[in-house]
Amino acid sequence: MSQLPGKVRSAPLNLRQIEVFHAIMITGSLSAAGRLLHVTQPAISRVLASIELRLGYALFERFKGRLHPTKEARKLFQEVESIQAGVNRLNDMAAGLAGHGGGLVSVVSSPSFGEWLIPAATAKFCARNPGVRIRYRPLGMDALLPQLLLGYADIAISIFKPEHPNLITTELAHGEIVCVLPAGHRLARESVIAPAMLAGEMLVGYSRDTPLGETLFEHLDPLGHILTPAIEVRSSQTACSFVRQGVGIALVDSYGLTDALMHGLVVRRIEPAIPLFVHVSHSRIEPPPSIAKAFLTQFSQIVKKELPAMTQAILQRA
Repeated sequence: MSQLPGKVRSAPLNLRQIEVFHAIMITGSLSAAGRLLHVTQPAISRVLASIELRLGYALFERFKGRLHPTKEARKLFQEVESIQAGVNRLNDMAAGLAGHGGGLVSVVSSPSFGEWLIPAATAKFCARNPGVRIRYRPLGMDALLPQLLLGYADIAISIFKPEHPNLITTELAHGEIVCVLPAGHRLARESVIAPAMLAGEMLVGYSRDTPLGETLFEHLDPLGHILTPAIEVRSSQTACSFVRQGVGIALVDSYGLTDALMHGLVVRRIEPAIPLFVHVSHSRIEPPPSIAKAFLTQFSQIVKKELPAMTQAILQRA
């Protein structure tokens, strides 16, 4: 144990200090914890210093500008997880009572699911469950995971599987990566597109530090020089907006394909196919409430029944 100078015994922590410690453990840095809790990095640093002063020992080692939790921090984190889940449960109960007991479902997802899948599921769910409130946030994977681990979300729906020992993740369904082209593009005459056909095209794509970019590099590594994006974006929806302006073509996931988004565009399958999956995650420590499970059942029905039909109809369009 790394003992702090002048301290011989620990003092109790308050809830704010527990919240800050939890955020640092989840995000791995002071700056990321500050963004998550909507405070500055210096404020997080001051709270961490007060925590270590109260405990009498260090929780993190600083090495090459990065924080590494000590053995003591890892042990404390196991208990803090359940405390944080209890606090979030209390807040949700209080919010539910203010809303006459209808309940609250908190959902986060990859942005593509917010195009129509989650709105469609929400419409049917709310029709069957009047009085229930939905709190939904479309987020990138770097923000989605902390929201779930901190207990701010009941369930997370993502294209890519979150990796964390405190999460339980199941694979719900599958989709694919498709090619989006401006109307009248030379490749629109093709029924399917092989990746090599994209040579020489201006590609609207993603950096390798994004999950979608990493997937493309994994499947198309020999063509890496061809698939280096000329225009780099962070989401499939943004990529489609650039393609609509005629500045290039894009490889996007099939989950966000809608008639409105694809207006003026042509969509073609990629062969060999590049599969994607719908992953649903929740906390291993605090399973989602029954009302959140009911929402997930409705979402599952939309994904398994309506998504394939919608995707097929768009892909068959001239």
